[in-house]
Amino acid sequence: MDQTAQPQPSPPATTLTDWNSVAVVVLGITVFAIAQGLTYPLISLLLAERGASDLVVGLNATAFMLGLGLSVLTVPHLSRRLRAGQVIVAGLLGTAAILSAFAIFDSLAAWFVLRFALGFCVNAIYVFGEAWLNAATADRVRGRVAGLYGAGMTAGFVIGPMMIPLLGTENGLAFAACAVIVSLVAFFFAQLSRRAKVEPGKFQLSDLPRFARAAPLLLFLVLAFGFTDALALALAPLHLTAGGASVNAAATFVAVMHVGMFVAQPLLGILLDMRDRWLIAAACLFATGLSFGALLLVPATSWLVWPLGAIAGAAFFGIYTCALSILGRDYGGPLLVAGASAFSVAYAVGGMAGPAVSGVASTLLPGAAFLPVVVMGLAGAAIVIQRRKIRPRWLARWLDR
Repeated sequence: MDQTAQPQPSPPATTLTDWNSVAVVVLGITVFAIAQGLTYPLISLLLAERGASDLVVGLNATAFMLGLGLSVLTVPHLSRRLRAGQVIVAGLLGTAAILSAFAIFDSLAAWFVLRFALGFCVNAIYVFGEAWLNAATADRVRGRVAGLYGAGMTAGFVIGPMMIPLLGTENGLAFAACAVIVSLVAFFFAQLSRRAKVEPGKFQLSDLPRFARAAPLLLFLVLAFGFTDALALALAPLHLTAGGASVNAAATFVAVMHVGMFVAQPLLGILLDMRDRWLIAAACLFATGLSFGALLLVPATSWLVWPLGAIAGAAFFGIYTCALSILGRDYGGPLLVAGASAFSVAYAVGGMAGPAVSGVASTLLPGAAFLPVVVMGLAGAAIVIQRRKIRPRWLARWLDR
């Protein structure tokens, strides 16, 4: 094989965008997110129907996060042996096989193993997809590409749960449908990825702590996103129903949060290409703390929860969009893949910590489920501004008077 035809690792400041790679990753992740959005609530619903306690349902979700985090240990080996597109296709095929197994096996123990394996495969898809996306994108449009990627992902998470009433929860039909969707994505991904002109670099496991030492603040952004994401999606419905809202209203609130995420990310992406990205990240953290703080104060039956929910969703998902655009700007080659891998670990840690910390907070102080997010958002914004020595123009002008 002609080695010169192989895509090469992209430096962090690439001047040309490989739009074929961008389209393949964004469209692939969007369709894959539909299957994910259907699967997540479906597994919880089926476990509940079989008499599983909330603790068991939560532990099953933790098994997914554990697979997500531990899969990082295999990324260096995969990055050296396979191209990014090949790893993603393998992850998609593995995901399809696991989803089919959910429809076959009924035992609770099997579902824990399958949920762990699902997290393992899903993480490979996201790590290599995001590294590839950043390697293929010129920095002048990186924010907009990250915004489109975020919008595609959130659109999938909105559409997925809406398919549950259509497919039902019996006879494994929904799992089978998911497996078919993911298999089709794998087929088209394999065909289209051959045209890629650029690839993320190869990395070693030692690059992971090296990246962590170089970019602790960047990992904090992802941890804050994972913390808020898991807390909001798991406990927001409970917070609303405890405040007097109906179950349907609580479910609609989660959908409204996702709509806010979807609408805001492309607009945020434009802003990221025009302004200091760390300043935008600090603003997203601040808006997250402020909006969730308002949700604590506003009655659950008030109409204000709807615009506040949309703003909260837009703000906290925006934290990740900012992190993704900063990662691609500042890192390339092996550290780009190491950064994408470290992102998954930070998200998994935040995702496991969020509901647990919130549960403790609401136990000690009833009705305070969102309080940890408020603290993290406001304190996190202050930390970013202080550590990055950010002085917005309006603040600089005011201080210079």
